[in-house]
Amino acid sequence: MKTGQYSLGIDIGGTKANIGFVDPEGRVIAKLRIPTDRSMDPLSLVERICREIPALAKGAGLEPGGLCFAGVGVPGTADIKTGIVEYCPNLGWRDVPLGRYFKELGHEVLVVQDARAAALAELLYGAARGYEDIVCITLGTGIGSGLILNRRIFHGSMNTAGEIGHTVIVKDGRPCSCGNQGCLERYFSGTGILEQALERFPERLGEDNRSSEGVFALAREGDTLALELIRESVEYLALGIANCVSILSPQAVIISGGMCEHEELVIEPLRLLVPRFGFPTWAGKKRLRIEKAALGSDSPMIGAASLQLGI
Repeated sequence: MKTGQYSLGIDIGGTKANIGFVDPEGRVIAKLRIPTDRSMDPLSLVERICREIPALAKGAGLEPGGLCFAGVGVPGTADIKTGIVEYCPNLGWRDVPLGRYFKELGHEVLVVQDARAAALAELLYGAARGYEDIVCITLGTGIGSGLILNRRIFHGSMNTAGEIGHTVIVKDGRPCSCGNQGCLERYFSGTGILEQALERFPERLGEDNRSSEGVFALAREGDTLALELIRESVEYLALGIANCVSILSPQAVIISGGMCEHEELVIEPLRLLVPRFGFPTWAGKKRLRIEKAALGSDSPMIGAASLQLGI
């Protein structure tokens, strides 16, 4: 058995849940991934997660008494005070008492939006170390954004701060799962990119690569239609980021989530495009940093395990 304290982080996403144990320095001790989808009942998902936790700890040789904190990140609006997930469109959840479900199964947890957890992880252990004010944008099934102001998670009085994915950038645009039209998420997200690809060039996506990653694979191979779609989508994302920067004036924008791995197709173009759409007084200073998340797809899980340090 390994001695010492550790925390539990759970990152529930639209297609998977990451579960991991994290040490006080933000290092992942052990982790596993289980699939999720909209058809899963929230309580059943919590039960499945809780069944995996003891086996994961035992496999890592962790002492049961060493667990000092547990946090959960979700892809939607969550009230960290009550543990209620108010709205989670990518999972179809409304007013789900997630914190109570975990408590009934023996785990006291804090529940927060996954992008806020990712932002905290990057501030404490990753690409945003040394900064005070950052925006961390998580690109995955949807788009999330976590705001850190004065080294603390900023939730806002309505608990909806940072919903960049659901800012409307095209009037009467593409329908969004949130009920609005023209949200940024419909133009740059895993779901949005795949949806547009299936409309434009379905014959180029075989049965085994009908995903946003399949679209990126085509783009890397030089497919002109895929490249054009990615270029347009990145422009929409840059516009949304520039608007966010003009309002908040952060020191850095950190790009997190699965699509942050596409540096040449996503992050490098953003560094050029965001200042082009920006207000001249900040864009001209060239001080804004746009960086790939250092912790990769683990950042929401690590941040969830570290919530006590950023609330």
